[in-house]
Amino acid sequence: DGVMSKLAPGSPLALGILRIQEEDRGFDPDVFFGGAKAAHEMIAQLFAQGDRKGLKPLLADDVYASFEGAISVREAAGQKMEFSFVGLKQANLEDATLRGRIAEVTVRFVSELISATRDAAGAVIEGAAGVVREVTDVWTFARDTRSSDPNWKLVATAGAA
Repeated sequence: DGVMSKLAPGSPLALGILRIQEEDRGFDPDVFFGGAKAAHEMIAQLFAQGDRKGLKPLLADDVYASFEGAISVREAAGQKMEFSFVGLKQANLEDATLRGRIAEVTVRFVSELISATRDAAGAVIEGAAGVVREVTDVWTFARDTRSSDPNWKLVATAGAA
């Protein structure tokens, strides 16, 4: 079953996807959705590892600046982040719009992960070591429909509303 079969015909989301497909014939919502789920896990892990080089091509400049700032603060304080992605419980397309040539698709991810930040002395200062918790992220990906680059970039992040 594809993404479109789960959407109400004529809903704002279904219409948004159709508008993107009119502008970008190569846009396949199922391929996008699979890629978004993989990107979500990869970006979370790269951030935890402080891997700037890995993050840079996946993020819009302002999102990168925000992630990079948080990594720098962590490093300056001698903090280490332990991170384990347990699994994706749920992922839903929330919104799809076309702004000029730019396609934007928003996905809500509900994932289970283990995350703990330790200070320089090794004490847990954020999260909980070994404890699986559920985290909801609402991420917006975008790409220029006329670009030869098929990759989408993360352009906005938000926690659960």
